[in-house]
Amino acid sequence: MSKIAFIQRNWYEYPGVESLSGILKKNGHSVRAIIEEQPHKIVKHLSRDDIAAFSVMTGTHHWALKVASAIKNGPGSLTIFGGPHPTFFPEIINEKPLDAICRGEGEYAMLELADALDNKSDFTAINNLWAKKDAKLYKNPLRPLVENLDSIPFPDRTLYYDAYPFLRNNGHKIFMATRGCPFDCTFCFNEKLKKMYAGLGPYVRFRSPRGVIDEIRSVKQKYPLKTVFFNDDMFILNHKWLHELLSLYDKEIKLPFYASARADTIDEGTVRSLKEAGCKCVFFAIESGNELLRNKTLGKNISNQQIIDSAALLKKYGIKISTYNILGIPTETIENAFETVEINIKIKADYPRCSFLTPYPGTRIAELAQEAGYLETSPDSIGSFSQQNSSIIKLKNKNEIINIHSFFQTMALFPWLRPVIKILIKLPPNILFKMWWAFVYLVVFTKSEGRSFKGMISFLARSPASFVKK
Repeated sequence: MSKIAFIQRNWYEYPGVESLSGILKKNGHSVRAIIEEQPHKIVKHLSRDDIAAFSVMTGTHHWALKVASAIKNGPGSLTIFGGPHPTFFPEIINEKPLDAICRGEGEYAMLELADALDNKSDFTAINNLWAKKDAKLYKNPLRPLVENLDSIPFPDRTLYYDAYPFLRNNGHKIFMATRGCPFDCTFCFNEKLKKMYAGLGPYVRFRSPRGVIDEIRSVKQKYPLKTVFFNDDMFILNHKWLHELLSLYDKEIKLPFYASARADTIDEGTVRSLKEAGCKCVFFAIESGNELLRNKTLGKNISNQQIIDSAALLKKYGIKISTYNILGIPTETIENAFETVEINIKIKADYPRCSFLTPYPGTRIAELAQEAGYLETSPDSIGSFSQQNSSIIKLKNKNEIINIHSFFQTMALFPWLRPVIKILIKLPPNILFKMWWAFVYLVVFTKSEGRSFKGMISFLARSPASFVKK
């Protein structure tokens, strides 16, 4: 039996880690989660026999490397990074404290690694892994995608719930029903991931409706569950699959739920079914109110009219709307930024969210911005909360756009305040504006996902550093 410790600093469940734990435990391995910020405290929980595993996003890799270094200087556990950052930047394996990285889907690669260490056999030829041994680097190819998602055990929530009652008692829980997204937004890694996996199986996959419902019912029977959040890129895509799932959900679960969509995948029959099954809010991306920026620069290929029509259908059936919006797009003007505010007002968005464009290294938008000279600094400087802190894009009137971000939600929800805010944004960005943004953002985020304010305050109190540190 191998012992695996998944290490993170954020106080929420990682669905991918739960999936890994499910398959590892089913095959007899010991798995636990360690949620902690400080490297020296993490080291105290580990022994040399552990596999120290990290799910790493770009931005959090700086922190993860510090922890891995502390582990190597302490118990010396085997260290492995998985998740988006090592998938797209496998050269991180050259960092001294790392023994291995996992690219792409990790369930069977991690299982083979745990089996190999348990059997004291070689682990350098496992597909999806890049591994170091005796000063030599082994780069293994990707294995085919898991085509039948029902073949993977249910995510192991005991990983978190047995150790952290705060997470167990949270009535808002996340579920994943699909994998993959067929679209090619320039600011997303999805386009690159599809190319990586070309010829290795269908990229967009759906769990069976029965499997999804059985998982939700199992969680409902064991733990507090008040609201269900489907954390899928494209929950509303395959309408036949969706209608079957919603029919079962309405009969067997009967809880409020929240889901994401694209404006061009919504029709009246689907909205009616969502409402009947208990959907409270649908999330979709506007990104920019300017069609040229949205479609040419960001690659969304969605018209303003499609956004307006989809929003009207959701409003007709009493489903609330949460929108994703982006400021700080290359060539964006003050007028463009206000176009984004205006379309949110026009569709009566209930829960508008707004972020700065984050040109993650390796995305097409980062490459385009760098080639055109729009970057103020390297994308490698991006931190874990850069989407809300500021923009690294060179813009005319940048300070005003930064201030529009601080007041974006306020204007979208209270349009009558626009004349006052248009005066305020001419002032230098300041801490008071940011404090106001933080307050409104907390309210909108909490209400949009059906979370409790008590739970959100408790979450923020546990891990404030994760919002500002690299």
